[in-house]
Amino acid sequence: MFHRPAETKAYTGQSNGPDGKGALVSPRVVQNLIVIMFFVFLAGGFIIATIGFIFRQRLRELAIKERIAMIEKGLVPSPEMDPARFETLVGLRRPMDSRSERYRSAGIIIMGLGVGMVFLLAFAAGIPRVAFGVGGGLAILGLAVFINGSMGSGAEPPK
Repeated sequence: MFHRPAETKAYTGQSNGPDGKGALVSPRVVQNLIVIMFFVFLAGGFIIATIGFIFRQRLRELAIKERIAMIEKGLVPSPEMDPARFETLVGLRRPMDSRSERYRSAGIIIMGLGVGMVFLLAFAAGIPRVAFGVGGGLAILGLAVFINGSMGSGAEPPK
């Protein structure tokens, strides 16, 4: 995988020799750092997603408490408090079909699998032509499933 470059200064001793003198970082250390960085970024992504979910849940909870307080005071909450529900009731937005949501989710998963196959086959196996054929085919299939889920909602259009 890694090879030693040719000697840059012919008139000096072998700094790139097999004993490793002159090498700042060994290839093994670089590989270990890449693996460690991958897991750190993966854990960081999960932590950021968890924090986002917690804050979104807290914001929704506060909105519900505010709505309850308005109702207890005898006020009618404005439709802007829940714009998605308001638009659905008025007919500006079609209700989402669970089947189309599943198709979109499946499409995203298949696209991710295809891109993952491209990286796996191109870098780990070292065969980029096959990687783009297999992984690209899966990614295009996922895109087709995603578009299928986006185009059909299964509900009647608003009148």
